[in-house]
Amino acid sequence: MTSEDLDAWTAAQKKLPRPPSDEELAAFREFLVAPESDVWLHAKKIGALYIKPLEKSRVDIFWFVLGNAVNNLTSQNDKLAELVLKLQRLPDGKGVLGPKPWWSDLPCFNNFWTEWMQFQFDDLPESSRDFETNQQANINRNAFLAKLTARMDNVVDLDQRERGGQTLKQALERTPVSEANILAAEPWITYCADSLYERSLQGGPMSWEHAHNGTNWGTQKGWSKARWQYWRKRFQEISNTIKVKEEVRNVAKECAERMEAVEKDKV
Repeated sequence: MTSEDLDAWTAAQKKLPRPPSDEELAAFREFLVAPESDVWLHAKKIGALYIKPLEKSRVDIFWFVLGNAVNNLTSQNDKLAELVLKLQRLPDGKGVLGPKPWWSDLPCFNNFWTEWMQFQFDDLPESSRDFETNQQANINRNAFLAKLTARMDNVVDLDQRERGGQTLKQALERTPVSEANILAAEPWITYCADSLYERSLQGGPMSWEHAHNGTNWGTQKGWSKARWQYWRKRFQEISNTIKVKEEVRNVAKECAERMEAVEKDKV
């Protein structure tokens, strides 16, 4: 099983402003304690609870429970990503929201993430009482989204590269360097370096980029090869500074090397 206290986590879900029902929470906990080989079976069971017209579905509550699990259950990160991938592929519920299966467009997922999760951990103050917990939650969140993106195929709602770009900007375009943000950026390079580089070559606007956002990058907004190369250079610089912990230097070095390898592969 996991190192996290699932009893405490389960009890905390009942204290949410809109808590899951006993049936919903029991189904989710059964998924958490099941082996990874059984994710498909639990996706079908969990998915069936929400296949209704949107005005009657409680899918928003499901996303809150899943988001809380992503933040707090680090050892479950792979399985949580796999659950969403399996839900998206469920053939069930055709005709309820349209001709496609109910979960094919992951109803409300992106809205939930933007409104409730996207900016939850911006500019974490290291002096805060819960800094370490929040730092780990931010790493978990980015690892989860990067894993979805790495296996997105042609599913638009699984493409979370815009959120990855936001994390890379926060980590690499600000001074002083935030160790928490570097660690949160690492999963995007580990899992998605190839597709992020492709997105950079495509160019175009980058989401959540506003004039008031502090950045060392300069005035050229959007995705670009030059910006990708700037990110790689910043990882290299961070890997050689004594101002950050050795763990962070090693992460930065690995990211810079991975990015360089991707560039060489695409020549």
